[in-house]
Amino acid sequence: MIRLIAVVTLLAVLPAAANAQIRRRVEVGVGGGFASSLALGERDASLVSNNTAGSPYRLFSSDTRIDPSPRLEVRIGYRLSSRLTIEGALAVARPQLTSSLTNDVENAAAVDASSTLTEYLVDGGALWRLSTNTRRRWTPFVSGGAGVARHVHEGQTLIESGADSYAGGGLLYVLGPRTGLRIDGRVHMLNGGVAAGQGISPRGMLSGSFFVAF
Repeated sequence: MIRLIAVVTLLAVLPAAANAQIRRRVEVGVGGGFASSLALGERDASLVSNNTAGSPYRLFSSDTRIDPSPRLEVRIGYRLSSRLTIEGALAVARPQLTSSLTNDVENAAAVDASSTLTEYLVDGGALWRLSTNTRRRWTPFVSGGAGVARHVHEGQTLIESGADSYAGGGLLYVLGPRTGLRIDGRVHMLNGGVAAGQGISPRGMLSGSFFVAF
């Protein structure tokens, strides 16, 4: 009889313990990071010539890129299970959009022209914990998702939108029962926006954040 009571008690406690591990389902994080440069390709500024072949008359060539830049990030997630979390994030950055001008028809020296670009990334995705061992402070994870990228040129002279998707992974570090640190490494793939006409343009991003669970 004593053994039966012990077994029943154990069966009742185990689900409660499992639920206790994920009783705080909502996670809110704030942090920052760094985005690598993004090449936007080379183009020629040309005029239609009046020669018999009809070939273009090149005025100069440009090689445009988004320079590396810091970024701020806010994230909110909801734990569906001990391993799976669905989440959304907003990231803001103000990188320099730089065009290197060369091959001037009048043999002018090469020059760089820069302007400030405001970039917004709104993504939704999922995070999968690779371990559920609560005795470990470090938990590795993989993540992926998709969303929208918006680029606002200096002076709001032009606003461009495109699709953004990402895949990556990182580590979660537990500081306390409700708090922790998160390190992310991701590859973002931009299609459209400021990279219109370039196809899918990959860019690496590294970020760290502090999160609180509720």
